[in-house]
Amino acid sequence: MKMVSEHQDNQENQLAEELGSLYNLIATQVLSMRDKFPISHREGEQSRDNLLAYLALRRHDIFNLQLELAELGLSSLGRLEESVLNSMEKVLHHINATVPDYLLYKTDSNTGRILSEKRARKLFGRTRKDRNTRIMVTLDSRYLNQPTLLEQLLLEGMDIARINCAHDHPELWYQIIESLRAAEKKLAEKALLPGRKCRIMMDLGGPKIRTGPFVEEILPIRLKVARDDWGRPIKVLEGYLDNQAEYTELINTNPSEDPTFVIAIKEPYPLNRFQLGEELFFEDTRQRKRKLRVIERINHQRVKVSLERTSYIQEGMKLQYEKDKYLTVKAPKPQPVTLQVQAGEHIRLYLDPAQRSHSATEQSPLAISCTLPEALKNLLPQHRVYIDDGKIGTTVLSKKEGYVELEVTHPEERPVHIRPEKGLNFPDTTINLPALTDKDRQDLSFIVKHADAVALSFIHSPQDLLDLQKELVALGREDLGIIAKIETKEAIHQLSRILLKGLDLPNFGIMIARGDLAVEVGFDNLSLVQEEILCLCEAAHIPVIWATQVLENLAKKGLPARAEITDAAMAHRAECVMLNKGPHILEAVKTLSHLLCSEERCHLKKRQIFREFTEQHNIFD
Repeated sequence: MKMVSEHQDNQENQLAEELGSLYNLIATQVLSMRDKFPISHREGEQSRDNLLAYLALRRHDIFNLQLELAELGLSSLGRLEESVLNSMEKVLHHINATVPDYLLYKTDSNTGRILSEKRARKLFGRTRKDRNTRIMVTLDSRYLNQPTLLEQLLLEGMDIARINCAHDHPELWYQIIESLRAAEKKLAEKALLPGRKCRIMMDLGGPKIRTGPFVEEILPIRLKVARDDWGRPIKVLEGYLDNQAEYTELINTNPSEDPTFVIAIKEPYPLNRFQLGEELFFEDTRQRKRKLRVIERINHQRVKVSLERTSYIQEGMKLQYEKDKYLTVKAPKPQPVTLQVQAGEHIRLYLDPAQRSHSATEQSPLAISCTLPEALKNLLPQHRVYIDDGKIGTTVLSKKEGYVELEVTHPEERPVHIRPEKGLNFPDTTINLPALTDKDRQDLSFIVKHADAVALSFIHSPQDLLDLQKELVALGREDLGIIAKIETKEAIHQLSRILLKGLDLPNFGIMIARGDLAVEVGFDNLSLVQEEILCLCEAAHIPVIWATQVLENLAKKGLPARAEITDAAMAHRAECVMLNKGPHILEAVKTLSHLLCSEERCHLKKRQIFREFTEQHNIFD
């Protein structure tokens, strides 16, 4: 027994020396670096010192040390993000080691949690009963005519509404917000949701690089009526005749319903003269006899009609309502041409953003343009260019006067379509564009009046945060929450500096924007990268939004994929989870709320400290 005791004493002495040396090294490094990142308030200084200590620890491989600590029944330092120096001190005290007193903030785990929760509540609002993770839902103009859906979303767990400023315009944003507030008021009057107010986050468009405009063509519109296995119509297709509409087109006013249509009429005929049940006969482009039946008289401009059989509609078609009396159909809305490519083919990427994308000709291969040609300045041969969130992969062959020649590398199995306004990613290329665009500055004048937080897209450095904060100060809203969207490779390498700058802001958080991020770092590396972002934010006590493609199949198709259920359950690691829109968004909110409640009750947190893939730049080097 004495020999065992002596062996254990020797082991503890050796561990005390090794861990003590590591502690002293980390503390010394933090002391030497903390003045490089000044913070104007005490709570920020606490988090700064802890983040720097975590970064210093990550520079060392302590795997064997962790095993030895575990062998003695001590903490293996595997869950110390919130309290690095304090956790190490506790272990050193257990093995009777002397701990020098450094003039640093040594946050304990309880203080770290309090700081994180305080910042999350300030940014996202208070939590709900049984779950600490908020749910954010993306809203757009399709929710304007659905007050009941908005009420149900609020009841089932929507805590924050997101409006993407890359789409629509201020008038529509205002209408969305007013619809949301009206739904809240109605629930409050019924005492169904007392004392809760849905926060609003508005997402700046930023310098998103997209495919430019396409050559357009006018094609017949197919009005498809659903049929059963025997070819019989399941239900009629409903749409409108309109004598003021500019185009004949398919529309969808409600994401949870079938598509509908508008047939634009050339003649200024007062359509409210039609009686309910009256029929208009026509031949479609295939010379098939079809009819429209009036089912609702709306006004002199518009009537609602039903269609029982699939039809193809084109300009100049005649709708007969009496003998020798017709209404003439206006042209269908022009649509972008279909561009199809496959592996091995070439694409010309034009520098002129006004150049319309077109199919291959005798003079050139298929060609597209991009909305931010300055992003192409640093492209070099063999650099990768991804189109439509990575669905199409290409590499640069050469740069010419006015365009870049690309070769398609994937997908290899089948041809794919290129569409307008789809994202372009350049994972091998340094793109030095400010995150804040002129349009963003214009949008801020609306945002500061109506939102609780603003999300900054495509942030690359702390300077982008300073630029945004300067604009908010000028607009009298320096208290407005700022959320930095991490979606580029450069943002990952600068994340610690972004966090350190964010700690000096009044109200700050991080969004893991996994769509563009997956393309930038590679889909196989995404899980590692998002884990590292979570760890760094936990060390800085900064709240996080887990975003992009959460329960996407469920929201869009009504049936979740097995893998996305696991992904959504992991989202409780963040303080907020973002859902995108879809016809089944209500079911997605219900499911996510249930998953988060269950996961928070039973989850055992796991951590791996050391990551080479996301090494942080410009801190200690």
